[in-house]
Amino acid sequence: MLQSFIVLSLLFVVTFSLKLKDGKGLRTYRESEEKTRVGDILHELQGICLHENEDRDVAQLKKDTQAILKNMAVYKDVVKMNKQLKDDIKWILEESRDEKDISRIIRLLKHEVKGICVRSAKDCAEIKKHKATSGVYQIFPKKTEGVKAYCDMDTEGGGWTIIQKRFDNSVNFQRTWTECENGFGNVNREYWLGNRHIHRLTSSGTYELRIDLTDKNNTKKYAKYKTFVVGDATSQYKLAIGGYSGDAGDSLSYHNGMKFSTVDRDNDLLSSNCAKNHGPWWLRGCSHSALNSPSRDYWKWYDISGHYVKTSVMMIRKV
Repeated sequence: MLQSFIVLSLLFVVTFSLKLKDGKGLRTYRESEEKTRVGDILHELQGICLHENEDRDVAQLKKDTQAILKNMAVYKDVVKMNKQLKDDIKWILEESRDEKDISRIIRLLKHEVKGICVRSAKDCAEIKKHKATSGVYQIFPKKTEGVKAYCDMDTEGGGWTIIQKRFDNSVNFQRTWTECENGFGNVNREYWLGNRHIHRLTSSGTYELRIDLTDKNNTKKYAKYKTFVVGDATSQYKLAIGGYSGDAGDSLSYHNGMKFSTVDRDNDLLSSNCAKNHGPWWLRGCSHSALNSPSRDYWKWYDISGHYVKTSVMMIRKV
């Protein structure tokens, strides 16, 4: 009896395998599998709505199904675009026979893509939830307006949005009010993020400021502030600063409460325009700090030995 069962089982397996080898049989099998899978997905999708609200009537079921259909159109577009991406990648590989060229292109593509998938991130702290590597990313201090910034993912736990960076004087920092408002420079090297972007960030929550400095003897120092707020354009981007700690000395609190000044908008307390020599900053009379000074020899931080520094990085992070 057992032998007969084994023989029948083997015959079934062989017969089924032969049917699969036949083109029509294989196609029928695949169609059946696909039909079953489609049915399973459909029931699962509709079942989600039924589970969430067991008292739904037929009208509500129809409404929910229509909503699913509307969303399905988006997913269909994604599938189409993924096919286009595959075709484009295939074309690049076929046209670029040199391995070095292919590697370079892929590296550039990865660099461009890494900021796209986190395009809704307000700042670098949000980006850090998805990306752990320091570099340039697109952030959105305002949901409808993005700006590129360098994210420091290493210093003190990372998640810092760099708002100012200077180290080689490759960028002219003696800029107009509008330029300082919108931001300027090379985000991969020296730049100012822009007062309106800094305002949008620091007014959306509690932000801390860290300033990393290198003095003339190449000694690294830092100053950290628990409170850092830049007001809006109406306030002339007024500074609110407090809660100092660090080893660089507190040279920024002298400027607390001051409006921002530039060569074409004098908001300091003197009759002369301090920004002409000290650069765009929250100048008082004139400065204890002026890290945007136009001359590299006068990037000022008064409490540092010698009063001037060789490099500066200003970065903020939401607390």
